[in-house]
Amino acid sequence: MEELATAEVVNYGTIRFWGDAVAENTSQYLDNQYKQIAASGCRPCQSAATFLALSGGSGDGAYGAGFLAGWTARGDRPQFEAVTGVSTGSLAAPFVFLGSKYDDALREIYTRYGDEQLFRTKGVFGLLSESLYDNAPLRLIIERYTTDALLDEIAAQHRKGRRLLVQTTNLDAQRPVIWDMGSIAASGQPDRKKLFVDILLASAAIPAVFPPVRLNVTSNGRAYDELHVDGGVTSQIFFAPPGLDLKGAAQRNLGHQRKLSLYVIRNGKLKPEYRASVQTVVGLATRSIATLVKYQALANIWTISAAAERLGARFSFTAIPESFQEKQRSDFDTNYMKSLFDLGFEQAQSGKAWETEPPLSPTLSMR
Repeated sequence: MEELATAEVVNYGTIRFWGDAVAENTSQYLDNQYKQIAASGCRPCQSAATFLALSGGSGDGAYGAGFLAGWTARGDRPQFEAVTGVSTGSLAAPFVFLGSKYDDALREIYTRYGDEQLFRTKGVFGLLSESLYDNAPLRLIIERYTTDALLDEIAAQHRKGRRLLVQTTNLDAQRPVIWDMGSIAASGQPDRKKLFVDILLASAAIPAVFPPVRLNVTSNGRAYDELHVDGGVTSQIFFAPPGLDLKGAAQRNLGHQRKLSLYVIRNGKLKPEYRASVQTVVGLATRSIATLVKYQALANIWTISAAAERLGARFSFTAIPESFQEKQRSDFDTNYMKSLFDLGFEQAQSGKAWETEPPLSPTLSMR
């Protein structure tokens, strides 16, 4: 356990935190961020801040992508001080973080690439290996979009005090890990792109379906590999480690509190969806995991809502409406994702998609 606490990626400094606890160096990390905000010269940033959390959801991530594009078209999409992402939300997060000029990239990613472009089946050999599918094609797509120019843009925004955060699950430790992707981009390290891509791939690596990503770390002079998988294993959505003192950091470094707004985009439905279960090992496991994820996502929304209340922040969330009844033929059915993208666009443009009170259970969902 001591090694877990001290392990770090060599030459990168503070680029990650446990997602389930506040570390000793968190206050210093926050102070550095707020000092950057104070020095940025952005007066609106010193009086108000808006945060966005993007959930997991595989192909349902098309909803969030369309929603952001529709928000742009509506004309009142804010610049987010922090964007967080899990799984498919992590893949969208860098483009959302950089703003509306990347809306076309979001549309392309979530409407163009289907199952055949994202992964390959291993056939019967997958049953004897660490995963059923090979996600090497997805890695190539992430690498294609993760250009040096994109990393430089993220780095520039990071230096102004904005934060791009992605969650993975450290499978060895059984704990969530939050990665500061802006810090990686701004590191100047020659392998920053590889690490950036590795973390995005890990955040979307569904255990047993896709292989875990091995990240080399050192602790007490000893180098070893950690296994990282889908951030959705530990939570579908996250905002910050519990107990993070944003108010204290603002008071210490800005001399006053700020007006805060926190938005959540849930790439999925909240209500239960009746469907006869396929009575095979894979069918029953798939249906069980889908049920677990639905309840987990709602619990995460409640947790973030409670955090917003403690911070005095305005809280709003959206999810795929129950009226959307199109069925997907596969996990990444491009026709389904195009329809979902268009729906998200329409929902955001209408301005009526936001909810402010999470339902007590999926069956009591307002939507």
